Amino acid sequence: MNWGTKIFLILAVFMLCIVAAGFYMVTQDTDSLEEDDYYEQGLNYDQAYEKKQNVLSMKEMPTVALRKDTLYIHFVSKVNKGKLLFRKPSDSKLDRELPFQTTDNLLVLPISTFDKGMWKLYVDWKSEGKDFLFEEHILF
Repeated sequence: MNWGTKIFLILAVFMLCIVAAGFYMVTQDTDSLEEDDYYEQGLNYDQAYEKKQNVLSMKEMPTVALRKDTLYIHFVSKVNKGKLLFRKPSDSKLDRELPFQTTDNLLVLPISTFDKGMWKLYVDWKSEGKDFLFEEHILF
């Protein structure tokens, strides 16, 4: 076999690998966006920003602590009502939204059913007529 045939075979194998990689990428049903409602969140960004600013300006930042299989969220105010949104960046099928209401400033949540790994916690609540939003990364 001479050098011309070898070059032709190498180019043919290379082109076959490129075509196979392209076919694989097209047939995968994954989206690179982390959130499905990305554009809707962009439209509502001003509201979320205002809620985050309320946390800072009114000094309502909750404290999040993890002990064994329990998540503790300590609020500044006693009466709070809202929702917890747990987002798993590696698998959006595991995302959870949980409503909550407190009459004291401590929320206790068992997390033994959650998968291990990195989670992004969003605490969206209302207290004393004001809306608040707090974000934190948590490693279970």
